[in-house]
Amino acid sequence: MINKSEINESTTRTLLIRLEELHVPLMVLQRTGIGKTVNELRRTITNENLATMTKNLLKNWKKLLPNSSVKDNKSTTSQSTISNSNVPWYTTDNARLKSRELLVNALSINGIPEGSNDPEELCARIEDAIFKELKDTKIQYGRRIRSRIFNLRDLKNPDLRTKVLAGIITPEQLAVMTSEEMISDTLKKECDKFKEITHRESLLGVDDGIGCDLIQCEQCKKNNCSYSELQTLSGDEPMTLFVLCRNCGHRWRG
Repeated sequence: MINKSEINESTTRTLLIRLEELHVPLMVLQRTGIGKTVNELRRTITNENLATMTKNLLKNWKKLLPNSSVKDNKSTTSQSTISNSNVPWYTTDNARLKSRELLVNALSINGIPEGSNDPEELCARIEDAIFKELKDTKIQYGRRIRSRIFNLRDLKNPDLRTKVLAGIITPEQLAVMTSEEMISDTLKKECDKFKEITHRESLLGVDDGIGCDLIQCEQCKKNNCSYSELQTLSGDEPMTLFVLCRNCGHRWRG
């Protein structure tokens, strides 16, 4: 409760000007509850100039709300400007709001391109989809949130942020994507290449290769080995030699 007798008009004017200059994002307004405080100040203060400043500030903050109408001044002064319980992803849970804030920071790490969707709404929907699936904010929830943050913050993966901001990847899709689905196309190619190499090497467990008594085993020192050659690098690179000791089962690359 604001006490009218304790209001310092000079300090209040300075703070209101500073708040207007800060361009406070919706996520911060929701977490701090400052909109309610300013609205209470508007109802309490007697200085007309300060009252006008509070009304304008509240009006600007209300523009951040989805489906808000800036034409309805009565609505601006009678409703909280920092929350909209009509949106499906609305919450007052501090843990969830903190997750949304971290997601916004990750999504905005390189700035927001002009014409992008609202990052705060996107991140609220991402978090909301995760919460609705997992039903709580415990271990699995934390892991899911952290994996989104990690991939969104990856400076080598700008395509993910661009696709989310442009709506190519919806918040609901990002909420359930695997780590492999979120990584960059370059890293995907490297992973596919690694899988191919691993698959080829696994085939050596079935194929004993070509017998050769000229190769000595590194472990048992017997000359009872077989070898196979596989193309594990690019086509212009030499093939890799894989050796199997038929005596002790030791394997190595030649």
